Amino acid sequence: MLSLRHDIMDEFIICNDYGEDRFSDYESEIITEEICALNEIDCQGINWSFKRMTRQEYREIRNKDYENYFSCQHDSNTIKQSVKTVDTTEDYYSFKSAKLNEKCSIGHFQLRNLLNCTNKNNYYYVNENIVTHWSPQGQKSQPVMDLTPANQTNNIPVHITSLTSKYNILFAGGFQGECVWKVLDDHSIPLRYNQMMYQENIGITNYTEIIENKHGLKQCIVSNNDSCTRYINLETTQIENTLSLAFPINCSSMSPNKNILCLVGDSTETHLVDAYNGQAITIINEHHDYSFSCCWSPDGNTFVTGNQDKTSRVYDIRNTSQSLCVLGTHIGAVRSLHFSNDGRYLAAAEPLDYVHIYETNYYDSCQVIDMFGDIAGVCFTPDDSGLLIANADARLGGLFEFQRVDDMIDFYYI
Repeated sequence: MLSLRHDIMDEFIICNDYGEDRFSDYESEIITEEICALNEIDCQGINWSFKRMTRQEYREIRNKDYENYFSCQHDSNTIKQSVKTVDTTEDYYSFKSAKLNEKCSIGHFQLRNLLNCTNKNNYYYVNENIVTHWSPQGQKSQPVMDLTPANQTNNIPVHITSLTSKYNILFAGGFQGECVWKVLDDHSIPLRYNQMMYQENIGITNYTEIIENKHGLKQCIVSNNDSCTRYINLETTQIENTLSLAFPINCSSMSPNKNILCLVGDSTETHLVDAYNGQAITIINEHHDYSFSCCWSPDGNTFVTGNQDKTSRVYDIRNTSQSLCVLGTHIGAVRSLHFSNDGRYLAAAEPLDYVHIYETNYYDSCQVIDMFGDIAGVCFTPDDSGLLIANADARLGGLFEFQRVDDMIDFYYI
């Protein structure tokens, strides 16, 4: 498991009027870029001029104290030599607003895809056994999928480990292999379930992706710890296809042309298989540890894999003999990967504190969003105008919204 001492953070705790410990120096739960400038605070409400050390000093101690989780033994120096040097001074998305104390949670420390959005005013995130909707425009949140014991027929809570939404459907996966989904705009339709994967403790729902197949049928691709990826028909709730590998599958991603499925898991290997019959297309073995993230670019040629060896590897499907480039992290594994919908950017989230946003022409430059807390999820809005980060830290966490800089420039010149 991850190891991070919090005694340094404890030195900064201040007590509010209600006797509650907090780290932020700002009273309001809503923080905007204007408030940051007026109050000399950062996006998490911290005024570093009143702290016992500078932000940079605290950052260096925190980074030094963090121990990345590895499943395999490997030479980190060899890996570092392959990592591409990238300019990290870019600013593609700037801070817009934050809703502090909006409690986000993590169901399993290695699974960090617990945030989704259907448009720039509808975000969905996980708080324990509940999926909550957040509206930046209305500045309010409300539960939309309550999976606590009181709302389950068997009185057993669903411990949520994965979340996705698309085509007006919200889908959550659970620690015991549960799959629950709902139609977002029709409250008369009850929750739908598929609980076929109760197999002791090996059925964890590691990753979910909603697709529309070539026949127009809505399906969810569910990757599990029992080494299987299943296609669930979202209308009938039935499993229509099952693909198996020799190891637990932590993430899967369907190619834009819907022909190839990329699969990664508890192995150094990346498997590309026929999306419907599971026949192997190629196996890549360049990583040095287990992978927990992968995604395809909208261009249909590029795909990326994220690993506990603290790298993301970028590939071209037309020649998979060697990665196009190897992208590094600051302190930890690559737990979540997402291309923007226009393919211009790639977001790579570490378990703690850091989200990297790469330009995808040459992967020569990136923006590094630096905050404090466990990253529960990251997502682009469908129009790519916004980027949202769910931070699960008990003291500094919440939902953080960023706005694309290009859009701000266009606004100023209209």
